[in-house]
Amino acid sequence: MKNPSETQIQSLVLLLGISGAGKSTASKIIADMGYYTIENFPVDLLDQLTELMQQAPQRFARTSLLLDTDNQSEPEELLNSINKLEKETKNLRIVFFDCSTEAIIRRYSETRRPHPGFDSATDRSLEDTVARERSRLQLLKDKTHSVIDTSNLTIHQLKRELHRTLEDIANPTSSLLHLNFLSFGFKHGIPRDCDLVIDVRFLQNPHFIEKLQPLTGLDPHVSKFVLESEHCEQFLHRYTELLNFLLPLYIKEGKSYLNIGIGCTGGQHRSVAISEELFRRIKNEDVNISVKHRDLPTERIINIGS
Repeated sequence: MKNPSETQIQSLVLLLGISGAGKSTASKIIADMGYYTIENFPVDLLDQLTELMQQAPQRFARTSLLLDTDNQSEPEELLNSINKLEKETKNLRIVFFDCSTEAIIRRYSETRRPHPGFDSATDRSLEDTVARERSRLQLLKDKTHSVIDTSNLTIHQLKRELHRTLEDIANPTSSLLHLNFLSFGFKHGIPRDCDLVIDVRFLQNPHFIEKLQPLTGLDPHVSKFVLESEHCEQFLHRYTELLNFLLPLYIKEGKSYLNIGIGCTGGQHRSVAISEELFRRIKNEDVNISVKHRDLPTERIINIGS
């Protein structure tokens, strides 16, 4: 008799999301990562997928499916199939691709391709189509492990996001939870893919110190100024305690990725210094920690798990 673990699918990635958000591009990137990829996979065939993959386990050992949800009127049916797959798959990752409505409209205008969900009988504009699709897919989005917002991503940034999102499948011994601190400036907009957002504009701003203004929070002089400002240590202590309380609970619930936005006015000084300091303070053997800076001229990524 076979061990149940021997009949499980080893690694399966399901791609879904808003039309025009870059799902096809992501599928090609994942193919370059060594996955066997199938695009526009009919949702109705998901229930037969396990049997198919077990007939050729080596071929389907690492598989990525771009699901065809354009004609999926009942997301509950897809959720039932996904729940079944979770029990039959050793490593299942569901990635949802989102994008701002403005970016989607621009992309379809540039490519001059019709939106697959446009209904001339009910939609007054493409904006109506996108809004209707968002509403239809919200239930699925809530189920996903990772949400990638491609509104402002280049193809190189998208590739990096996918590698990071799928790294624990590529390396099953990696951490259960990936925690990323993302500094940003509120004047440039709040990142859409943050699970938690903290505002550090209550701290004294180095921007108004002439010698510190041209520097960033990565500079030790700016970092020292921010970290020694009034209330900073108390904030760091309390927020670190909160995260140390929450992280085991997130892990227990099966959360695999947590993106925390740290915002200041311009995303150059306070948010950068605080993100770096939180990165240094959080210690958990079950968490893979990284830090990114969205609004710095050059991005810096640190990952203690690599």
